[in-house]
Amino acid sequence: NEITDYRTAEDVGVDRPAKNEILHHIPPTPEQEDFIQKLMQFAKTGDATLLGRLPLSETEEKAKMLIATDYARKMALDMRMIDPNYEDHPDNKASHCAKMIAEYYQKYDAQKGTQFVFSDLGTYQPGDGWNVYSEIKRKLTEDYGIPPSEVRFIQECKTDKARKAVIDAMNAGTVRVLFGSTSMLGTGVNAQKRCVAIHHLDTPWVRHEVA
Repeated sequence: NEITDYRTAEDVGVDRPAKNEILHHIPPTPEQEDFIQKLMQFAKTGDATLLGRLPLSETEEKAKMLIATDYARKMALDMRMIDPNYEDHPDNKASHCAKMIAEYYQKYDAQKGTQFVFSDLGTYQPGDGWNVYSEIKRKLTEDYGIPPSEVRFIQECKTDKARKAVIDAMNAGTVRVLFGSTSMLGTGVNAQKRCVAIHHLDTPWVRHEVA
């Protein structure tokens, strides 16, 4: 027989800061509104041409709702996740996120406050075309004057030494904004010494992470 003695952090009196969670409601852009209607029709009919793709194969037809869910996740992050030819929009998620990051950056500039940005979609891959990480960094540098050297992507770190250097720079306040996925920038990354905000652009698609 096996016995488990389970206690929560509250049970043993672990002192943790209270979570100040803010859910931002961002209305869809006109292009998103249009795509939502097409996606709803696709979910009903299976007509993939509505989404600009070839008709579904027999195997794809069985996975129709998974395909619709994948498109919905990408669309909710940025229409350019579906097609890079879509235009930027001042009210898309990237624009709102860049604005919030810049506000925290200025508010805690004297303390060299740092911020984490999590997204499991649209991650940075060198030479891989448009991605949401680079787009938000572009807005931060071009629209808000934040030095490019202070905005980093954890995916840039190809060695343990490079990863440690970025983490140390975050704790020192010389890097102020760090982007990453849940798996690469989540549990075990001790770079929170000066952290003032954490931004989540999408919801993790793994059961234990959603919980």
